[in-house]
Amino acid sequence: MKRYIYFILIGFFSSIVFTQEYKLEGEILDKSNKSALAFANIVLDGSTLGAASDSEGRFVIEKIKPGSYTVIASYMGYSTHKKEITIPYISDSNKLIIFLEPEAIQLDEYVVTASRRRERIEDAPAAISVISKKEIRRESNTNLGDYLKGTKGIDFTQSGIDSYNMTARGFNSSFSSRLLTLTDGRMANVPSLRLTAYNVIPVSFDDVEQIEVVLGPSSALYGPNAHSGVLNIVTSSPLRSQGTKFNFQQGYLNQKSTDPLKKYTMRTAHKYKNFGVKISAVALTGEDWRHINPDEYEGHSPAFIGRYDLRKNRINEGGNAAELGSPRLPISWLENEIPNNGVDDNGNGFIDENLDWGSYSGDVWSGPEIADGIDNFIFIDGEAGSPVIDSAMVIKAQDDPYNRYFLDNGIILYDLDYADIGKRYIDGIDNDGDGDIDEGIDKGIDESVERWIDGIDNDGDGQIDEADEVGDVWLDRFESKYGTWNLANGGFGNYEFDEDGNLIFDSNNNGTFNDGLGSDGIDNNNNGEIDELGEGDFIINYGNLPRIVKDSNNDGIDDYPDFNVKNLRYDFRMDWEPNSDFTASLSHGYAWAKNVNITGIARYLADGWVYRYYQSKLRYKNLFLQAYLNSSFSGESTNPTRNLATGSLIYDRSKKFSLQLQHFIEKMNGDFRFVWGLDYFLTLPNTRGTILADKEGSDLRDNNGNGEAGSPNHYFDRDDSFFFETGESYRNLDSLGQISSFDPTTIWNANSPYNEISLGDDNVNGAVKDGLDNDRDSDDFNDLDGNGLPWTDNDGNGLFDPAIDQVEPGARVIKGTHVFVFADGVDNDGDGKIDENIDEGIDENSEDNKYKVNEFGMYYQLNWKINEKLEFIQATRFDIHDRLTDIIQFNNQDVNASYSPFNWDFDLSKNEGVQFSPKFGLAFKPRENQNYRLTWAKAFNTPSNQALFLDIFVTRISVFKVFARGADGGYQYTRNNQGENMWYDPYGGTYQAVDSSLVYFYPSVDPKITGYFSGKLQDQPSLESEIVSTWEFGYKGRLRNNIFGTFDLYKSHYSSFVSGATFITPIMLEKSILTDDHNNNGISNYTDSNGDVIIDDQSDYDESLEIWRQGIEGVVALGDTAAGVPTPVVIGYVNYGEVDVWGFDGSLAVFLSRNWNMDVTYSYMGTTDFFNPITKAKESINSPKHKAGLKLQYNSSKYPATFSLNGRYVDGYKWSSGIYFGDIKAYTIFDLHLGYELNKNIKMNLTVNNIFDNKHIEIIGGPSLGQIIMLRLETKL
Repeated sequence: MKRYIYFILIGFFSSIVFTQEYKLEGEILDKSNKSALAFANIVLDGSTLGAASDSEGRFVIEKIKPGSYTVIASYMGYSTHKKEITIPYISDSNKLIIFLEPEAIQLDEYVVTASRRRERIEDAPAAISVISKKEIRRESNTNLGDYLKGTKGIDFTQSGIDSYNMTARGFNSSFSSRLLTLTDGRMANVPSLRLTAYNVIPVSFDDVEQIEVVLGPSSALYGPNAHSGVLNIVTSSPLRSQGTKFNFQQGYLNQKSTDPLKKYTMRTAHKYKNFGVKISAVALTGEDWRHINPDEYEGHSPAFIGRYDLRKNRINEGGNAAELGSPRLPISWLENEIPNNGVDDNGNGFIDENLDWGSYSGDVWSGPEIADGIDNFIFIDGEAGSPVIDSAMVIKAQDDPYNRYFLDNGIILYDLDYADIGKRYIDGIDNDGDGDIDEGIDKGIDESVERWIDGIDNDGDGQIDEADEVGDVWLDRFESKYGTWNLANGGFGNYEFDEDGNLIFDSNNNGTFNDGLGSDGIDNNNNGEIDELGEGDFIINYGNLPRIVKDSNNDGIDDYPDFNVKNLRYDFRMDWEPNSDFTASLSHGYAWAKNVNITGIARYLADGWVYRYYQSKLRYKNLFLQAYLNSSFSGESTNPTRNLATGSLIYDRSKKFSLQLQHFIEKMNGDFRFVWGLDYFLTLPNTRGTILADKEGSDLRDNNGNGEAGSPNHYFDRDDSFFFETGESYRNLDSLGQISSFDPTTIWNANSPYNEISLGDDNVNGAVKDGLDNDRDSDDFNDLDGNGLPWTDNDGNGLFDPAIDQVEPGARVIKGTHVFVFADGVDNDGDGKIDENIDEGIDENSEDNKYKVNEFGMYYQLNWKINEKLEFIQATRFDIHDRLTDIIQFNNQDVNASYSPFNWDFDLSKNEGVQFSPKFGLAFKPRENQNYRLTWAKAFNTPSNQALFLDIFVTRISVFKVFARGADGGYQYTRNNQGENMWYDPYGGTYQAVDSSLVYFYPSVDPKITGYFSGKLQDQPSLESEIVSTWEFGYKGRLRNNIFGTFDLYKSHYSSFVSGATFITPIMLEKSILTDDHNNNGISNYTDSNGDVIIDDQSDYDESLEIWRQGIEGVVALGDTAAGVPTPVVIGYVNYGEVDVWGFDGSLAVFLSRNWNMDVTYSYMGTTDFFNPITKAKESINSPKHKAGLKLQYNSSKYPATFSLNGRYVDGYKWSSGIYFGDIKAYTIFDLHLGYELNKNIKMNLTVNNIFDNKHIEIIGGPSLGQIIMLRLETKL
């Protein structure tokens, strides 16, 4: 019994001892000066117990069970302290005193971007920010740019869930090229334009190690594109980070009836000995923010483009009289057709045919005339040489309920009967060799004018489809103030589209669109009349027809804005590191994207744009070698990238290759470092004239004067595309500039032997590819009878007789009388050649003008640590751009040229245009965690391919097509022999000299600014590089024990700044528009002897700007002046003068406690005014004066949870990028990020971007952005 009681007592007292809890008290002090360290972290390793020191450095950890522990104390800027202790803790004071040793602020961060070598962020001689993988992983954003939008100095603009752009310290634009963006040291840009499209960079956030941002000019090391800074996305090596992760994200945009946003990412990396491999991938789908721009509404409004379906429905809508003898639609063909369902229900080839298509005469219904595909009598004017209907065709047609005959190529002939035998019919072939196809057959039906013939009284004047409701006359009424709309050619006034896409007007010029004053029963203008004509605004009448045409250019591809976003990306990488001296890496990335992108000239739908890269890197000790290839693919022909305003298609198969060598040397125990390197970039654009002017090798014309003899040398540009297209008529242009029709048979007498005439050398400049052997020097036909003629000469007379002779394979008959060998893609004579000596000199290799661009750079940077506190930095780079200097002839412009550097020719005397980029700096470090920096640098930005070679249709102004064209070679206006500028009259089709009765007018690309008058014209030179010189003073260091800060003050001077797209070609107006005394006050405006516009009466001038369209005469000539051949209206690029920019960027990192920390950033920018050199309009730097960012973070020590609240303020500013102008209003955005780790393998994140749903626009032309909620589930395997 006593033993039992003894054991009970032992157990009782033991339980008291082992369940007793203790507390640990202590202080944390700076070892160097014994000062208290506030908010230091103290934890007991292996437990959840810990604390933070108070303002006097004291801490208390409670509820500690007895035992042995490791105390870990840490504080930013100090070495971590570890100590083994036993609880209960016993000392002289029973308090634990911990001394922390100061050390440099490293933040465990190393960077490679600032000096092109690995170094501590503290030692980097630049203003640099780092976004770590920890920061990236704790948020659930839709794109990588979201992690950077609060970074100091960065201008972040978003135009969609996966579309955004960034630049540094101003001069943002839709596609900016001034912030060099790298991925693992590789330029991540679109090769054809040298612009960065962030949404096709094949990187997932799971694979990002860190993102480095260097502010300020960096051309001394990186060359072009880096004159605002460098952004480098550094991914994780499979040798350093292994494992498998999957992320599943889903979210919603706060807009009505939107589809969910879904994003899936994965990364798997594995290591075997010294070999590592990884794959990362991203899949994104969702619906973007919906927004349609005015130019996109206009480009799809039947009020501006007509209705193309009316000109391809085989019905005569009434624009022109139909061909005599054309059949009419029988009433029986209406049977079984359901009206207005958009379907051909009865299978007759017509859609929604009904009684309204025809008219009644008494009780007799008469249908509309239809295109039957037959050259009907009375007049035989169908294309000469066309085939004729025979009895077999008619018999076959009798089996069809609509008497149709189907040709093998898909063409359908209608209503055939025996009376049609012997008539010509359409076959889709140019039978007379004049370029036109099937001309003269079905005339008056489905002609261009019919797209305006809609059977509706559009202008409400009681007449239907009258002259001023058709074509250019109708279009001239928009923005016209002439009379009232019920008058012939009466103006509609200014117009705009409302938010629902409705076309509305301010016809009464009261500043209010669609004011309803003409139907409110009130005498609003106090003239005694109620709701009279002109009191209210014009309302266009569409009848019951659709208000939107989804195919704006009738090419069969829907180009109305589509907001469904898809993005597929993957990245593959292999690393090999057999020892510490050697590393090799191979990587490949792929991205497929569908989304809307804003450029300076329009928005484009990238519908299956593919971006690929291949990269190899090699490091041996201090030597680094890298090569990579970037390529673009703009989509398949069924879903190409397309302009959302005009429907123009983009073809892009461009590439960019780079080879880079770098070496560094360290001496004096690392106090002297020297980095040097060589960079070579080769850009290989291939856009076939859809982006750049690189179509001469595929434009179906001769461009160097050796076109085939006898060929046509011009053409009728039916659609004003400025390119020849199959089906357009051939023309001949003589030495006097006179144009005549082309007939290939005229030079060959049908009664003369086949080779009687020799046309001599092939020297037809501008020869058009017609597919015929015009000079009869081709033998690519199957000479069946061996007579040397392309027909069987059955009667032996050497002449072609269609009645008895047979045309041999490889030849065809033109006009029924002449035989020509033609290009059929077949080797007809078996000599191994196809279509030889046909269209020679056209689209040959020597014509290729794909604007290859060679760039070669040499650089060095030295860092000399003079003593423990002072370091000197000097860097210099020389860059050679083959469009700006001839110091190196790269000799690789030809199609089959070698790219070997051994073929380069050097001429050091031709050093003009070589870019010189020096940098000088001093770094001063008075003590640990205190760094000062003073630098001066000069940087440059070479003109992009877009600015040099762009050639793309943008929009229309009145009757003129507007093209954006690059400035390679400058812009020279056409002059006559007397030196007078020439202008083109589109109404008369002639060129004339500018005289004193005319004035130049530059329309503005800003819709809020009408334009600018000028009395003089000046040629514009080719572009020069942008140059910027920058002074910068920077500081980074510890301000207090728990506060770290950076501060960068800079002043930059820009020269030769490259403009956005601006009007180069002025419109010619009647000078009276400017000089008339519109307000009759006896004062008028004029142009002086220097051509300057003198404004003495602002009211008159304002009125001139209002009515300028009423004075349109033509357009200034820029190019050839062949009669009948229009000149384009051109917008392009010029160098501005000089502008100064100054500002500062600052950041604070505040460690509030063990769990809380806060980051604050602020940027300010100021600038001098700068003006467009042509229009004298003030321009914008596209950047706010004030930007601020806030990041408040909480990391729980008790639970595996994280919290972040991010804020961003952007000041209001003016935006100007190409055709997009406007005011960006100030906005403040807050984002919330929550994270929770369910277990070691599963983590959840919730992100609410724009918590308060602050609807705002970040880029003009882009949508209003609102709230996005994203939930992410992360799994680890």
